[in-house]
Amino acid sequence: MTAAQRRTFTAVFASAGVLLGTAACSSSPAGVAGPGALSYDTVRATAQKLHQDRQNTCPFGLDLGKALKAAGLPDAVGPDTGNGSAVDGEVGDGRPPQPWPTGATHPPEMPSIPATPPNADITCAYRAGGSSLAVELFAVPKTGVAVNLLLPRIQSQARASVSQLRQLADHQPGPGQTVLVPGADTAALARLAPKGEGDIVLMLSEDSAGDTPDRTYTGEGLRKAAEALAGQLR
Repeated sequence: MTAAQRRTFTAVFASAGVLLGTAACSSSPAGVAGPGALSYDTVRATAQKLHQDRQNTCPFGLDLGKALKAAGLPDAVGPDTGNGSAVDGEVGDGRPPQPWPTGATHPPEMPSIPATPPNADITCAYRAGGSSLAVELFAVPKTGVAVNLLLPRIQSQARASVSQLRQLADHQPGPGQTVLVPGADTAALARLAPKGEGDIVLMLSEDSAGDTPDRTYTGEGLRKAAEALAGQLR
């Protein structure tokens, strides 16, 4: 499968997952947490502000240094301002159902790619020695679909194969749970219990230059750091 084919497959799979999101998550939200500190509206408003006025401090009190220290990892990190600023926000207004790409195989019960809801995305970039680390907060107003919509980004950061991506989609973390994404052990995902309706996920990932990740910030240590970050938002 070429890179272009994989991107197309992943985008289609993620969109289809919106329709199947409730079923895909039905086995994962065991031990559902109570209302969290963040709502979709709060994340969206903050993302809009950051898009217009970017800054170098991650919002909502997120402190990666403290999270890394709690996980037993080197905690000497600083903002990565290589793109002008370390923190950015983006918002999307969603889209109506779309036709499937020409030649794409799809379930008969899905004559079109399902509609996608509005969303908000905040990314905080860091440098730690020779490593690049990213904290990403992604929120939607619809319950149970944030992971599905974030699959293309998750695949890239986790260096995951299509089968590994399917594994994550079938076994997603429930609210209050954190998992290491199948792949190169370079991404961890935490699902937050939102305040009100919606779905919020936090991803911590390591993205060193080249094909070989820096093993300092991978595996179980990365998962524990993501868990600590999510704990800062409860």
